[in-house]
Amino acid sequence: GIPKMDNSDGIKELVQAQFAGSAQQFVESKLHRQGDDLQRMVDLAELSGHERVLDIATGGGHTALAFARHVREVVATDLTPKMLAVAEEYVTAQGQKNVQFMRADAEALPFSNAEFDVVTARLAPHHFPNPRRFVSEVARVLLPGGRFILDDNMGPEDDELFDFMDRFERWRDPSHVRALRLSEWRSICEDNRLRVIHTDPLTKKVYPYKEWTERMRLPPMQTDALAAFILASPEHVKEFFDVQVVDGKLQSLCATFGILVAVT
Repeated sequence: GIPKMDNSDGIKELVQAQFAGSAQQFVESKLHRQGDDLQRMVDLAELSGHERVLDIATGGGHTALAFARHVREVVATDLTPKMLAVAEEYVTAQGQKNVQFMRADAEALPFSNAEFDVVTARLAPHHFPNPRRFVSEVARVLLPGGRFILDDNMGPEDDELFDFMDRFERWRDPSHVRALRLSEWRSICEDNRLRVIHTDPLTKKVYPYKEWTERMRLPPMQTDALAAFILASPEHVKEFFDVQVVDGKLQSLCATFGILVAVT
């Protein structure tokens, strides 16, 4: 099962410290800003244009912006004030006026029951200390017939591959809690009366090693130690995560990402 995190507040403080310092890099990060997955999320939402959308842990504001162009209103929330400020600046600069920004904890949302048609969360829930509480909050704030679209790095079902990915993600970013498997997200949704109607198979995204470690301000010694750990892993593991090496130096690796859609 999913380990109980007793240190929720500590993790949330760590998340804020990590992301306050990296906020601008996240707005500019290609992985976050681009990616077919943004369009994929919008398509899976099957929008009519009248929706009120809640984007949880908006980060650089990329998901909020993608949805804002197709709906009535987006409320973008994040735990980190600096992140919200940078996201607001980014979205406003794109000329989008139907997004409001609010500080909120994903596991204790400051909204009434049944307020939103769509709830989105992209590239963030692996930082949440208690994913069950997060999903129960999503279910609570969704209107009947509402839709939850989750897009995040998700661990492979295979234990060895899962543990390896979990290790390199947390090493590079100590505020990483756990990239749950698709099967785990599915059962958490079902436990909270959210019916999973669609999952995309896991896809791989490339992490250019230098940029990926610099974005989290990983100290050089740790950057080298993590690279050594990755390079020392078994051949089939390196193959799965598409570890690329040039002249003995780690250039890039992949992680796995999934998308899930659930309805109330």
